[in-house]
Amino acid sequence: MNEYPRPYKTIQTPLGDCNIYTIQSSFLDKFKRFDCGEEEQNDFIRRLAVGHYLAGINHTFLLVCGNDLVGFVSFSSYSFEFTGEAKNEMISGLKEEFTNRGLPHEIEISFKKLPVLLLGQLGIDKKYQGKGIGSALVKRFVIPYSLNYCIENSCIGLLVYTRTAKDFYEKLGFEKIYESKRGTNYFYSLYKNVLRARQDAFSSK
Repeated sequence: MNEYPRPYKTIQTPLGDCNIYTIQSSFLDKFKRFDCGEEEQNDFIRRLAVGHYLAGINHTFLLVCGNDLVGFVSFSSYSFEFTGEAKNEMISGLKEEFTNRGLPHEIEISFKKLPVLLLGQLGIDKKYQGKGIGSALVKRFVIPYSLNYCIENSCIGLLVYTRTAKDFYEKLGFEKIYESKRGTNYFYSLYKNVLRARQDAFSSK
């Protein structure tokens, strides 16, 4: 019988119902055996995840199916400098949403950096890759969690930096906002959803 704590959430995956747990000592023995095939993600979950969580640097969640650590995802609060077309589109989108909803209130975005939730690390164990587990994790946990976080803590969306998983994030609706020789930043916009939720809460008080 598993002696795991109560799960943070249960999500449906191609493997059936799997549990999301916050990072806890109950799972330490599983971290050493985790292998997603990427050195950066393996090093993070095996060596850094616990220390970074305890220090308040990030928050790691574990995807556990049955008795196996199938994957993990780590979030951090972050400020990102949106530039050029990406920033202009966001400002235009917000103003259009204000107009469409008949909001008389003004917004002015003059500062360079805007608050986002950073998806710092995401890994799926090699034994479970190619089965749609990563997509299920993002769709059914990462994006809903990010939206709730942004509503409660103030941010405009989910940012991810990747060197190798560009196709994966593009298929899930992330938009490329910056690309360099070292990697690419992708952004999943949540600001319209945040605006709607906050207006509903504001109007009901």
